[in-house]
Amino acid sequence: MRNHFAGFILWDLYKLYNKTENALELIFPLNSSVKSRLNYRFYGYLRDAWDRRHEKEKEKINFYKLIQRLKNSGYLKTLKIKGKKAAIITPKGIEKLFKVGLKTIDKRKRKDKKWQMVLFDIPENIRKYRDYFRTALQYLGYKKLQKSIWVCPYNIEKETKELIKRYNLKPFVELLLVEKIGLG
Repeated sequence: MRNHFAGFILWDLYKLYNKTENALELIFPLNSSVKSRLNYRFYGYLRDAWDRRHEKEKEKINFYKLIQRLKNSGYLKTLKIKGKKAAIITPKGIEKLFKVGLKTIDKRKRKDKKWQMVLFDIPENIRKYRDYFRTALQYLGYKKLQKSIWVCPYNIEKETKELIKRYNLKPFVELLLVEKIGLG
């Protein structure tokens, strides 16, 4: 309904412009360059209005496409709540958000020049969490010193503790703060 109404308004503006231009021409004869500039401005206005309208439609379409991609990937699920569609984040989506959050953490080297060290021995029966934990340690900036010993020069103790808590790995993980790494 609104789009139809906007079309009528634009058409009325066009007719008014043509009438005004003809009236102006009777009073002040316009040469062709002035006419073309006036036409260019009017059509420029129409083009801009059209572009703005279609840009909003494109944004809407792109948003719906994004939602569809997230649903197809298993990150979102849509439900009907009180007759309206709602999108909820799935556990897989929450995991993805968590990983993205880890990647975007502002990593700053510790001022005291100490290293954060993580020692872990996670049982085989929860291998999936061990793999998640290793990947998350990499996102946080840890480097593997040995198979289950990882070190990091950044001040990310809080994030590391949250990671351990998230995967319920407290009984299997030790967190240390060391002065230096290696011999010397």
